[in-house]
Amino acid sequence: MKQTTMHPLRCLIVDDESAAHKTIKFYISKIPGLEFSEGCMNAVKALEVISTRDFDIIFLDVDMPYISGLEFLRIAGKISASVIMTTAHARFAIDGFEHHVADFLLKPFSMERFLKAVHKVRMLRIDKSIRTDLQDPGQGANNCDPMHPFQLLVKNGASDQILPNLRQVPAFEEKMMWIRVDKIILPVEYQHLLMITGCGNYVHIYAKGKKHLVRTSLALLSARLPETFIKTHKSYIINGQLVEKLNGNEIVMNGGMQTAKLSRYLRSEVLKKLGPLYG
Repeated sequence: MKQTTMHPLRCLIVDDESAAHKTIKFYISKIPGLEFSEGCMNAVKALEVISTRDFDIIFLDVDMPYISGLEFLRIAGKISASVIMTTAHARFAIDGFEHHVADFLLKPFSMERFLKAVHKVRMLRIDKSIRTDLQDPGQGANNCDPMHPFQLLVKNGASDQILPNLRQVPAFEEKMMWIRVDKIILPVEYQHLLMITGCGNYVHIYAKGKKHLVRTSLALLSARLPETFIKTHKSYIINGQLVEKLNGNEIVMNGGMQTAKLSRYLRSEVLKKLGPLYG
């Protein structure tokens, strides 16, 4: 296998907010192996810049004047740089999936979360380099990266197949988690996650008036969700911040539209976690 000469990852920032440039440049300066190369205040300028210069990472905002970050990706087509989307709107992550972005940073993001995204890019690029070196020259390049954070399905013949070695979902972030519903990856903010009920090898996730059927276990969710989420029964997890009242062995959730069961074996522990109002 050929030796790869390591050079600092050249970073381009595309964002219409000066504060975002300042924050990202500061984070870049604190991480060895990263190099700030250029900043653009809009995506039109960025299109000009990438036509004359090469970059390794593009930190790309979505909501910008003239053309959005997503429109930038559509116009730019295939680019060699890894794209990390930066935006205040979680809904854009689904669109990012379609453009094979490397990661998604929800503003405001911490240094730790930024570093995690950069590390992910490094691993993706190393993996891509290894697969390119090992690839049979007679075969076409594999367009589907099995470590891609959003790409969960690939067309294989007449049916959709799950790629091997995928990053597991649900995936947990500081303020939200990502779930797979059919063929779509959805963000679910914890503040809007009402409760979860077990259903065999699946769970029902109740959030913002909708119910999603997700293939995962209640045990995994109980272990990974923030402490505000409480297991009240072998088949129920609730958001303790959205409890409206207790009614015997039932817990009435915010709005009174849903109720969760309260196990007598877990009752004292649940009341303790809910605090003195219910104790």
